Parts: sequence; structure tokens; C-alpha cells
Amino acid sequence: MKKLRMWLMAAALILTTCFAWAAAHPTLSITGVVKQPLNLSLKDLKAMQSIEVQLNDVFEDGSYKGAFMYRGIPLRALLELADIQKEQSHFKKRVDLAIAVRNTEGEQTVLSWGEVFYKNPGNIMVAFSAHPIVPHKNCAKCHEPEVYKPRLDQLYREIGYPKLVVAGDAYANRSLESITSIQIMDPAPRMPAQKLKTLYSPQFTVTGQVEKPLTVTDLSGYPRRALISRHLGEGRGYHGLDPVSGAPFRAILNKAGVTPDLNTAFLVSAPDGYRSLFSYGEVFLDPAGERIIVADRLDQAPIQQGGKFFLIPPDDLIADRDVKAVEKIEVISLRQDPRIYVIGVGCGDTDLITLEAISYMAKADVFVCPPDIQAQFSKYMGNKPVLLNLYEFVPPVMKKKNPDLSPEALEALMEKKQAHAADTIRQAVREGKTVAILEYADPTIWSGWRYTWDAFLRGSVEIVPGISSFNVSNAMIKEDIACNGSVVISTPRGLKENPALVKAMGQKGETLCIFMGLKEVADLVPLLQQGYAEHTPACLVYKAGYSDSEALVRTTLDRLVETAGHAREKFLGLIYVGPCLKGKPAQ
Repeated sequence: MKKLRMWLMAAALILTTCFAWAAAHPTLSITGVVKQPLNLSLKDLKAMQSIEVQLNDVFEDGSYKGAFMYRGIPLRALLELADIQKEQSHFKKRVDLAIAVRNTEGEQTVLSWGEVFYKNPGNIMVAFSAHPIVPHKNCAKCHEPEVYKPRLDQLYREIGYPKLVVAGDAYANRSLESITSIQIMDPAPRMPAQKLKTLYSPQFTVTGQVEKPLTVTDLSGYPRRALISRHLGEGRGYHGLDPVSGAPFRAILNKAGVTPDLNTAFLVSAPDGYRSLFSYGEVFLDPAGERIIVADRLDQAPIQQGGKFFLIPPDDLIADRDVKAVEKIEVISLRQDPRIYVIGVGCGDTDLITLEAISYMAKADVFVCPPDIQAQFSKYMGNKPVLLNLYEFVPPVMKKKNPDLSPEALEALMEKKQAHAADTIRQAVREGKTVAILEYADPTIWSGWRYTWDAFLRGSVEIVPGISSFNVSNAMIKEDIACNGSVVISTPRGLKENPALVKAMGQKGETLCIFMGLKEVADLVPLLQQGYAEHTPACLVYKAGYSDSEALVRTTLDRLVETAGHAREKFLGLIYVGPCLKGKPAQ
């Protein structure tokens, strides 16, 4: 353990020094139920201590893509760096977690936490290089060129890195190339867990994504398998060997009618909420999957205590995925349906992005964003394509590009461009791609994507919050801006259409914050003076969130026009007015 901790610390230092390079050449994100999301380049991976394993790229359909010695990092080591943490679940063990791996083509395969952490680390790794295993003899002696040449050509094909290598499988279907994201998932965070005085279930059910749900009260209709169960747990250590027998887990699932799908997982649970998860691949592609059983006999006698059925994966190095008193086997699909994520990336520097935003970016197949956001957050976006920039079709930009058009013609052209942009996003979703629209700050307040809102079904859009310039500006002002009870956020247009609001706010001494008002300060001041006294404190906050250029200027309402006139910035700024800006409640 001491050596492992030292290795992890060294790897963490390597990652820190390599992040600048990763920003320019990103490849892989590790997110989900983790405390430390990672974004790794091939250079990052090559800087870590690596291992080498052989994988024969032979697939279930008989296709062959060569045999190689792959070099890479055990997936277990990468996940330990990301620091897996279950925060929302009542069940704190990690044996029910799933690991979804996606590539640039949108393909996904699901692994179980147990097959990564309870098997030898070399079984599953992320490869960054390979060399072919070339036959020693001349193939022309036993085959015609049309037979051996295509096979030999596969040894020199271009391999997409980083590559997930699942070396223990009989077939290479789960060994995805050009992977872009690894997401640790908790499929059942709200499933209850509680201690019971007596743990027993007289039967179990097989439900979910099956052709024929089953209720199993005995195993008489299934083939039998006997084996030795080793009791070596993470908590209580070694507790001996037990001869057990029962039905192969595969046989039970086959009877229920499980569709072959690398995104399928099997969640096995007991009445007390103890549960373990197994992936389709480890049950049906890994030869060790044949040995996983649902046992009904222990020491040649029916199981009584803690029974009546036990699920036992005998080839796990730790026995914590054993489930006593099996009550449910749920067949679940972890395939991600295409969605639209609208992600707030913060209002300035990259350190204002949230961990949640990073996690959602890793789930995306394509992005929609302006060039500056792409430049700032490329290390989180990887090599995934950018469809378009929605800000190209907002009124100020369209007017600047088409200065000679009449207002009517400009409006018609803008609507046409906006409709085409929305259709481009819809088409990507129809093609099975998840689209991430990256927005400045809070995506729900005066954002560039809102003209496309009505083009999408509400259920297909998920909004990920971001830190607004309002939040950063409040921190810069360093006062309780709500000291008199309320804060109103508005635009110049909103205030001009509701002068009564300005008057009411001023009379109560409440704070007003104005977005997109720097160009209209001269028009705003007379309106604000209808509610606020001339010497009411005011603030101008420029480029909040941009550490190299943000600025706070304190003034008063009667000097607001003059103060704003001295600043070069005429767009990125907020205007604050109200007595709370001085930090004392109105008397």
C-alpha cells in the first residue's frame, strides 16, 4: 500500500506538470462519481509507469484486426487518481458502480467496478502504443495471397489511441479505440440499504431489459456447476473455503432473454439493499463469466442461513461482490440516449468552471460554442468537433456583418440563420450524437442560445449551471448587497418598460443590478434618478471573472455617466445602484 500511495502521488505530480500540454492536445476525460475529474493527453499517459499486455483483435463476428502487444496504464490506476467517491448513495461500497467508456464514434461499452478492482490490474488498461506480433514463418507456404495478405495488413493498420484494452475477454468487442471519456456511474443511488435481523429471500426475480421476466424459487431446471468459494473480504479478511453449487448465472440470464449489448449491466441485490453490479461483457465475453453462479447449496446441503440463494463470482480476488439472499436481478441498460446539454462554463477564467460542467462536457459527442470558449476549454472538449457558433446569429453580430440591409431584411435573414442553426443541432441528435452547447456564465439569463430554445423538446434539454458575472461581481464589491431585503437584476430595456419598478426599488433602498447597460448609461441615469437620490452609491464592475482585466469602480449615481465615460470597456460590465453598496442598511 505504501508503494501504491507513492506511485499515485508521483503520477499526480506528473499530471500537474502535463496539464499545459493537455490543453493543446486533449484526448481523455475521467469524470462522474469522482472528486478529481481528470483530462489526460497521450503525453500524460506516456509519462506514467506503464505495463504491456497482448490482445488479439478478434471479434465475435469473426473479423480480425491483428494481434498486438499493447503498452498502457492499468485503468484501475487512472480511476484511483480520479478518487472515486459515492456521495448520494445510502450504500457506500463501490461494488455496484459501473464504468462507461465512450469513443469518438459515439460507441460505448460498460465495465463493472468489480472487474476492474477485483481482478489483476493488467486485465484492463488504457493503451497509448502497440507493436504487432508478426508471424515468424512465410504465410505463402500455406495460404494464397488473397487469404493471408489482408490479415498481415492488419498488423500495420493505424490504431486509434488512447485505446481501452480488455485483455481477458475471449473477443475484442469491448476494446474500443480512440476513447474520449470514462464516466463512473452509480446506477441506483437512491436504492435503500438497511440492516436486517434476519437476511433471507425464498425466491428471486429477473426483471428489466429482458424478453421474459422470471421468478425463480428453485434451480432444478438449470444445469449445475460446483466450485470452491474463497472468503477473502476487504473488511474481515480471510474466512476459509466453502464448496458450493448452483446454476450458472449465464444460464439464468439466457432463460430470461437478455439481448447482447455491451451497455447492459446486471444489478444483483438482497432484501437489506446489499448489491453488486456485473457488466454484460464480464458475464458473456470473459471466459471467467462461465464460473459465476447462483448457488443454492453450501457444503452439499441447501443454504439456510443468509439464503436461500447466493450469487458468487469465484474468480474475484476479493469476495465483496458475493450477494447473500439474492432477491432481485435487474437487467439495466446504461446506454446514453442522445441529449442536448446547455452548459455554463463560467464568466471568465477557466478556474470558474464547475466540476459538474466538466463531467457533462465529457459526455458530449459534439459541441456548439464560440471560438473563445473553444480556445479556453479545449482540454475538456478533447478532439470532438464544434458544429457552429450560435453567437454568429444574434442581432449585434448580424447587423455588423450586414450593415446595408434594412431592418426588415436583417430580421428575416437572422431568423433564417437561427432556424438553420437549430436544425443543425437537431440533426446531430437524430444521428445519435449528444450535443453540448457551451454558454457563458448562467445559461438561463440573456444567453446566446435562447433563440433556439423553442426548437427543442423540453425533455431533451438539460441545463448545467454556471457561475455568473453577477456572482463574481458581488464578491468583488464585498458588501451585503441585499441588506435592505431585495436585489433586482435587469437590462436597460426591462427598466425602460417598467419605470415603476425603479421608483419602488429606490424608495425601499434596494439594490439594482443592470446587465448590458454600459452603452446606455446616459439614458439610464435620468430613469434611475426617478427612484434613487443623486448621491446613492453606485458601482461599475468591468470584465468580472477575467483576473487579468477585471475592475471595480465605485462612484455615485450623479457621477455615473462621467465615471463610465473614462473606461474603455463598453460591453462587458455590470452597473449596480443602491445604498447597500456602502454596507449599511437604510434608516
